[in-house]
Amino acid sequence: MAIPYIHVPDFELGPIPLIDRKIPLHPFGLLVATGVIVGTWLATWRARKRGLDEGHLNSFITWLLVAGFAGGHMLDEIFYHPAELVRRPWSLFFLWEGLSSFGGFTGALIGAFLWKYFEAVPVMDTPLFTLHKFRLRKKPVSILAFCDLILSVFPVAWIFGRAGCSVVHDHKGALVDSPLAVEFPKYAPSHHVPMQLLHGPELRFDLGLLEWMFTVFIALAFALTWKKRLPIGTYAVAAALAYAPVRLVLDYFRLHEGAESDPRYGGFTPGQWASVGLFVFGLYLWKRVREIAASGDDLYAPFMAREPLETKAEAPAAK
Repeated sequence: MAIPYIHVPDFELGPIPLIDRKIPLHPFGLLVATGVIVGTWLATWRARKRGLDEGHLNSFITWLLVAGFAGGHMLDEIFYHPAELVRRPWSLFFLWEGLSSFGGFTGALIGAFLWKYFEAVPVMDTPLFTLHKFRLRKKPVSILAFCDLILSVFPVAWIFGRAGCSVVHDHKGALVDSPLAVEFPKYAPSHHVPMQLLHGPELRFDLGLLEWMFTVFIALAFALTWKKRLPIGTYAVAAALAYAPVRLVLDYFRLHEGAESDPRYGGFTPGQWASVGLFVFGLYLWKRVREIAASGDDLYAPFMAREPLETKAEAPAAK
């Protein structure tokens, strides 16, 4: 037995008044957008529980999202589609043409470091938008506290992102004989049926689906610890050290030849090289987290808006 091939076609919304045409909606984009909304809501909810200032958090998330989506496409184009980049250099800025997970992680980290040193200051408010200017902070702020907060809920959001990969099957793997293989059909599925479960002769790993399964496990493990006061940085360390080896192994099953194969650099895919770097970074971060915990520094202190709700609830019992 194997897993049926899930096909969810694009669908159209409309026709929309005034423009008098339908708007195509892609399942991948909808699921990624859902993940962003769910992740942002959960991060805000956890920030409120800790009494953190939501303005600081929203600013941090904005820097992460903008830089993350830009890095996700640009690094995907550079490392996975170098020939296309040479042919069309301007495709580097077509952010809708493809995303890389590690590119997104790298971009988000760059965004976090930019937020550490720069701040956006509003210069004009209108009913529709606010214009900002950017200036260097008087003193750099720590990013570990907010990074850890985001990563505590990120696996839940990542479930939706990898679900998007699973329904568009953009991480086609090697031929295998395994209960975890997906039955890729011989012929193209119908685009007129809302959702189909198809069977086919090609048993292959769908790497997006396998990572989705792993992400569900990590998301559940993280969620079970949300009520605990873990040292700041714990989720960042756990995410790096858990994800890196799994991704390293999964990329061994990517296609090695053909139009859908991934390029190799020194025998490794770009994702595998990034996995090695992420694991080393996770080990460094583990050491840093232990140093911070030993020092007793509270990295959340500069971002507190009020007394945490948890503290208020626990105060009577402490008497």
